[in-house]
Amino acid sequence: MTLASISIISAALVLFGVFYLILVNLNYNLNILSQQPKMQVYCLSELTDEQVNAVKTEIDSNKYIDSITVVSKKDAFEQLKKYLDNDKTAEGGANILEGYDDSFLNVSFIIKVKNPEDSGVVATELRSLAGVENVVYSQQTIDMITQVANWVRIISMVLIGVLLFISLLIISNTIKLTVFARRKEINIMKYIGATDWFIRWPFIYEGIFIGIIGAVMAFLMVAYLYSFIEPKLSNNLVSFGSGFSIVKFQSVWGTLALFYAGVSIVIGASGSVMSIRKHLKV
Repeated sequence: MTLASISIISAALVLFGVFYLILVNLNYNLNILSQQPKMQVYCLSELTDEQVNAVKTEIDSNKYIDSITVVSKKDAFEQLKKYLDNDKTAEGGANILEGYDDSFLNVSFIIKVKNPEDSGVVATELRSLAGVENVVYSQQTIDMITQVANWVRIISMVLIGVLLFISLLIISNTIKLTVFARRKEINIMKYIGATDWFIRWPFIYEGIFIGIIGAVMAFLMVAYLYSFIEPKLSNNLVSFGSGFSIVKFQSVWGTLALFYAGVSIVIGASGSVMSIRKHLKV
């Protein structure tokens, strides 16, 4: 019965661990994706360097903005030439810019907003600044990423809660089997005058021991499985150029280990107490 209890506890915790790691990776990549959309502020082309610096100072003072990168006219000119060289539909490529300098281009600022949901507010404020010609950003992309991230977090919490409840139920019922197998011993001890807690403590210790052993086995299996899959999956994602990445196990093992330890001890002890209760009534 002890081996059966350990096996079932390990299986339940392995299932939870795998599901937890999948959700951690989903949330991690969604957070990265939500930081990618950036806003670009274009200054009027006739602004002097002093006026451009004044606009930059105004942007820096905005509380919603996390970082700002200046794209000078020279940088914009080089980017335009590269774009024309790579654009197969543009006749002549970058050669069509011969005879032109960067004076017709705008100095711009690439802005990263702290919270993508504030992009609309930031864009409105920046458009009102003197010397700003236009503000460009992808509101639809930001809204889509925000909605997906919110739904993933909600579904993650619900599924983790359901899976946690199922795991606790399985573990508790498994411990009940070990107590049921010794119901006659409990009755005999009760008849000869043993107190309830004198009878309970050995079962509580056994429940904790069973839970810890099951948790250790589950943790080792999940760690081995994740360590085996993570480098291969990471290499495939890099080769495909997807921009996604896999969380290293070193960054999540502590949380997973603490959860396993807490669940195994609490459920092992409480499962034993609840399971033995009716057998103490003789």
